[in-house]
Amino acid sequence: MKIQTPLILLLGLTAINGGIVLYRQLRQPPPAPPAAATPSAVVPSTVPTPPANPTPPAASELAQPSPSAARPPEPRTPAKPPSDRVAMLDQKPRYLPPLPGATLPPKASANRIVVEKKARRLTLFKNDKPLKSYEIALGRQPEGPKRFQGDNKTPEGLYQISFRKKNSEFHRALRISYPSSADVAFAAKQNRSAGGDIMIHGLPNGMGWLDSAHRLRDWTAGCIAVTNAEIEEIWRAVPDGTPVEIRP
Repeated sequence: MKIQTPLILLLGLTAINGGIVLYRQLRQPPPAPPAAATPSAVVPSTVPTPPANPTPPAASELAQPSPSAARPPEPRTPAKPPSDRVAMLDQKPRYLPPLPGATLPPKASANRIVVEKKARRLTLFKNDKPLKSYEIALGRQPEGPKRFQGDNKTPEGLYQISFRKKNSEFHRALRISYPSSADVAFAAKQNRSAGGDIMIHGLPNGMGWLDSAHRLRDWTAGCIAVTNAEIEEIWRAVPDGTPVEIRP
């Protein structure tokens, strides 16, 4: 009985002490969550660390210019000029090729005429040898071949001198055989007339005083005009039936 009493007291004290420990553990506050890292506090781990004693560049490296600085600027390529002059209404080429033959011998005879519209030039040939060239004026619409009556264009193609008119409204006139059968057929498909009365002629009657000033503009209705003195030479040197080639 004396031994049991202390044992009971010991067991009771042990039980009380365990209850106190358990109570304290249950009363402890929960652990605080970890603080979120702010962006300013994040330090990247890959930032290189500068060397403590950087080595200065050598003097030879400083003296050598960079390849881009040593290269001279490339010269600009000038713009290409237009390939050719184009005849425009009332506008003539500024420079003309040299005209062969200062004078035409009185007994000279041509067997071919070549008209170059862009160059504003008519040349008389004898057996493919140029005898003399003349500056000319064309129709008021010089671009392109004549197609219809009243279009004020000068024809292009192969024709001939069909006849001559001594007394016309111009100082002498050599008629060109326009329209050809092809010209008539083309106009007929459009239900239009091809026109006609295309001449190589001098200046209008009573206006011979204009002389070479008439070439300041293209003024005819499709004919090829020269000065009065020039048509006298052409009239004398060109017989009827002479081939006429009119080039663009």
